[in-house]
Amino acid sequence: MLESLNLEDRTIIVTGGGTGLGRAMVLALAKAGADLVVAARRIGPIEEAAADVRALGGRALAISTDVTDSSQVDSMVQRTITEFGKVDVLINNAGIVRDQRAKPIWEITDDEWRVGIDVNLSSAFLCSRAVAQHMVQRERGKIINVSSGFGLRGGRDNYLYAAAKGGIINLTRVLATSLSRYGIIATCIVPGF
Repeated sequence: MLESLNLEDRTIIVTGGGTGLGRAMVLALAKAGADLVVAARRIGPIEEAAADVRALGGRALAISTDVTDSSQVDSMVQRTITEFGKVDVLINNAGIVRDQRAKPIWEITDDEWRVGIDVNLSSAFLCSRAVAQHMVQRERGKIINVSSGFGLRGGRDNYLYAAAKGGIINLTRVLATSLSRYGIIATCIVPGF
C-alpha cells in the first residue's frame, strides 16, 4: 500500500498551504516523497511549512502569492515549472472565512461579496487555468479542489462561503468533463466535521 502512495518525482502545488488543512496536506505529501510548492499570501507560514518539508528530506519552495491576482498566479506556476520542471498536481485549497459572520443578505457589501467569491472560487479558476495548458501538453495531471459541506447544503445567512464552495463543486465538474480527454483528472474533496 505504501508503494501506491509513493509520490517521489511528483511536483505538487498547494494553495493555502501555510496553515490548517493546507499545511497538513503539505506535510503528508512531503512524507510520501513529493516536491512541494507552498503558496499563500503570508510569507511566514509558508516559509515554515516549506522548512518542515525540507526537515523531512524533501524539496520545497514557498511562493508568496495572492491567488486572486492572475498575474501572481501565472508567476507562481511559471516559477514552479522553472524550479521543478513540471506541475503534476494542483491542490486548490486557498480559502477564507474570517470576518464572514452569518448576516442577512442586505448587510453584505459589494466588497465583502467580491472578496469572498474571489478567494474561495475565482482563485481555483485562476490556478487551474494557469496549469491546464502545461498539463495538457504533458498529457497528464491532477487538479484537486477543496470545497465544503456548505457548498452542498448551504447555510443560513452564509451567502459568500456557501455560494463560492458550491461553485467549486461545479467548477470541478466542468474541469473534469473538459480536461479528462487530455489525461487530466479533476476531483473535489469536501472536508467536514
